[in-house]
Amino acid sequence: MTTTTKSKALILHGAKDLRLETRDTPVPTGNEVQLAIRATGLCGSDLHYYIHGRNGDFVVQRPMALGHESSGLVTATGPDVKTLRVGDRVALEVGLPCRKCLYCASDRYNLCANMRFRSSAKTFPHLDGTLMQFTNHPEDMCHKLPDSVSYAGGALAEPLAVCLHAIRRSHPPTKEEAELARSLGEESAAMVFGAGAIGLLMAAALATSQHFSSIIIADIDARRLKVAESLGLGLKTHLIERSATTPPAKDAPQEEQTAYAMKTARETADKIKKTHNIPNGFARVYECTGVPPCIQAGIYAAAAGGVLVQVGMGAPILTLHHGAAMLREVDIIGVFRYDKYAYPAAIELLEKEAFKRVEDKIVTHRVDLSVEGQGERAFTLAAKGVDEEGVAVVKVLIESSF
Repeated sequence: MTTTTKSKALILHGAKDLRLETRDTPVPTGNEVQLAIRATGLCGSDLHYYIHGRNGDFVVQRPMALGHESSGLVTATGPDVKTLRVGDRVALEVGLPCRKCLYCASDRYNLCANMRFRSSAKTFPHLDGTLMQFTNHPEDMCHKLPDSVSYAGGALAEPLAVCLHAIRRSHPPTKEEAELARSLGEESAAMVFGAGAIGLLMAAALATSQHFSSIIIADIDARRLKVAESLGLGLKTHLIERSATTPPAKDAPQEEQTAYAMKTARETADKIKKTHNIPNGFARVYECTGVPPCIQAGIYAAAAGGVLVQVGMGAPILTLHHGAAMLREVDIIGVFRYDKYAYPAAIELLEKEAFKRVEDKIVTHRVDLSVEGQGERAFTLAAKGVDEEGVAVVKVLIESSF
């Protein structure tokens, strides 16, 4: 009886050292299913590992497969599997919680201190990601895909789950609250900083599931804003331009640098509000870049009583105008991955007809894992942000045709 399946896997050995290797995948046991991975999207954390051999404090200590935005086909099942069958198509939720702590019991397992996440070097031994031909995964962390959702859509379920978790934590205005605002001549608008994959998915999710009067998405890259406009969801775009004020020298006193940063942030926010006729600010601001100037501008862009939702991962220490938030009761909410409700909601949203165009536009580049050198090309494309023809790179999908 065969106890393993040979599987090609794209393995990171160190910074910019990717190798296509053969690994053994054991027969699934217990509640595991074996999956033929069909599509994996590249994420910012994957890029950090590829470029630097680390992601923040998490250093790759031994060869590890990257990738965690994945979908696949069930090819075998363990003896305790109850709901999935061979031939089912699924999206993988790759965080494995302990299931014993208070956070797990209260459905916030994303905060579980003992969470193991595939393709993360936070724990050792590392848990390999999904850039491989076959892998085993727990049944309850595999979400069945409807026939109308493609493998590419299934791979988008992970970043979309991040967005939906962020939206839910922001407590967006209800339909009745939005109508009340309109009746009083007020806007109930949303602002998204960043037109990368997360920002575009965030804007699309807001447009198709929430009740904002308008949604503005801002970025410094005009090409990415063109992608936002092409989604056909009525999004308004804003190109953030460089400040006309000369920044202080790098060795200038901290007070001078802080004053410049706050002045620039206020100017950026004021220009966005004026351009789009939102004089009182945005009910919700979703910051999807992690870049300090955008986070700083987000506080000024938010309306009194509004919410700034920090989705993008960036500098761990920031200078923020606390008074601008406190005196206007602007809540600042952090987001880390997603809770147990996010994946089912993401798949439900992916079923909507409006999201078919979103998938087509956000997945800008596809490469084949089985072709030697294409895995490295995928990471190079994602890192550069633009391809050889000058087309903006939003989401790179690595597909398997083994």
